[in-house]
Amino acid sequence: MKRTSIITTAAIFFSLVLLLSRVQGFYTIQNATLTVYRDGSAYIKVEISADEDEFLITIPLLVSSEKIEDILVLNGTNELLDYDFDEANITIYSLGATQITLEYYTSALTFKEADLWTLRFNSTFELTVVLPENATIIYLSDVPSAIEIKDEKIILDLPSGEWEISYEIPVQPLFPSTPSPSQPPEEEQPSEEQPAEEKPAQPSSQPQLPFAPLLTTEQIGFIIVGIAIICIVALTLVYIKRKRRFEALRSEEIEVIRYLKERGGRALEAELRERFPYIPRTSMWRLVRRLERQGIVQVRKVGLQNVVELK
Repeated sequence: MKRTSIITTAAIFFSLVLLLSRVQGFYTIQNATLTVYRDGSAYIKVEISADEDEFLITIPLLVSSEKIEDILVLNGTNELLDYDFDEANITIYSLGATQITLEYYTSALTFKEADLWTLRFNSTFELTVVLPENATIIYLSDVPSAIEIKDEKIILDLPSGEWEISYEIPVQPLFPSTPSPSQPPEEEQPSEEQPAEEKPAQPSSQPQLPFAPLLTTEQIGFIIVGIAIICIVALTLVYIKRKRRFEALRSEEIEVIRYLKERGGRALEAELRERFPYIPRTSMWRLVRRLERQGIVQVRKVGLQNVVELK
């Protein structure tokens, strides 16, 4: 009887473990990168391989969910996936997706004291950290797996655990310094004992020698006509391309472009969401990225906001 009770307890235990693992979801983090910018903001990108039989997976975050901005979750075909937050994790409804990309921004991983920046985080998975350009590492809390310098940026491969990295960034001058002009050498004054030699008088003006033109008037005319034809053809092609591009736009995309023109060609992405409340947040994000791929707008990050500009 006692042996039967032990077996039953063990079976219940393993069933709970299996059930919990199925709820959390099986996944493998293929690549994780943390890129730090000069202003202290950080961009995190995590590439995940998931089981196609899983309905959802739970990924730990590097920072509290309240301090995350511009989060984006995509499947392997760049379609948006739904997600939920708790304090330290994000639950992604994978819905059978085998490849998932998680991206988000935060300014809560770094702080500055005087001229020294410090990056501090706790990661449960291996992570690649990219420091700002021309940064100099002052302190590392542990030994990284690898260190590389690429395009004047330090790249650190770090194992999981708690990390603290202190670094300095050289101040970039607003205006380049220009060397002061050198003083011309002083002319030697003739001494009283040695009289100065008389210099020959320079003619006030020299006659210009006649020269033959390199091109005849007829050749210059042909060149001007050729340049004009090339310009007309180029402008026509640009017009046709732009016309076809705008003919393929959807009605809401045209409304967004019209609103940007009314705002002087630029607006915050948050302002677009306020101006078009009937367009869901994820749909507005995809609309802006669609216009960016088509070369109609460009998106710049200013501080913690995204600015959408017409090209």
